[in-house]
Amino acid sequence: MGEGFQFIDIILLAMVAGFIALRLRSVLGRRTGEEQGQAEGLARRMDTAHQGEPGNSEGAAGPSDTVVRLEADPVLRKAFREMRRIEPHLDVDVFLDGARSVYPMILDAFWQGDRKTLDQFLSEDVKADFLAALDAREAANQTVEGKVIELSESTIIKAALSGRVAEITVRFEAEVVSVTKNADGEIIEGNVSDTTTVHDIWTFERTLGSDDPAWLLVATRND
Repeated sequence: MGEGFQFIDIILLAMVAGFIALRLRSVLGRRTGEEQGQAEGLARRMDTAHQGEPGNSEGAAGPSDTVVRLEADPVLRKAFREMRRIEPHLDVDVFLDGARSVYPMILDAFWQGDRKTLDQFLSEDVKADFLAALDAREAANQTVEGKVIELSESTIIKAALSGRVAEITVRFEAEVVSVTKNADGEIIEGNVSDTTTVHDIWTFERTLGSDDPAWLLVATRND
């Protein structure tokens, strides 16, 4: 009986993991050759959800007013309206959900030296900086162990459109634990019992209207 329950647990965990992976690919994306179908599927689901909302008339453009919550900032409101003229199904909340999911994933890949994962989400310039840091760390025979304990804030602070290229900048505040170890496994930086509050400003970029749904990280800085 116990083995039967364990088997069911494994199936449920696999289903949850599969759902998360598919959501990340459709929002902040990885290039796999199936992007057009994924993007069209996401657009259809968003359009169906919008048309089913009370008070929405037939033929209304895009996902209602997810921009309403940004009315206090007219610059953001104007930028998202311009983006949605090119891509009516652009949904700010869906983007931000994806950004929140990808943030710890990218940090974890950097800590572990996972170049394959970094390659999926970083622009060439940012990837060059990340890889240079990894190369220097490996040359010094050092390793890093880290974890995002809590992501307490993720706020869009800037949005801009240049031609069809959209940029959205997000401010993240997170509690992290990170330690650096030497070749002997001794901690030379950080403390496993203390969290550090970090403030990161990340900018994501994508060409609207393209078949590629991937938003790439094109700039990073600390606040």
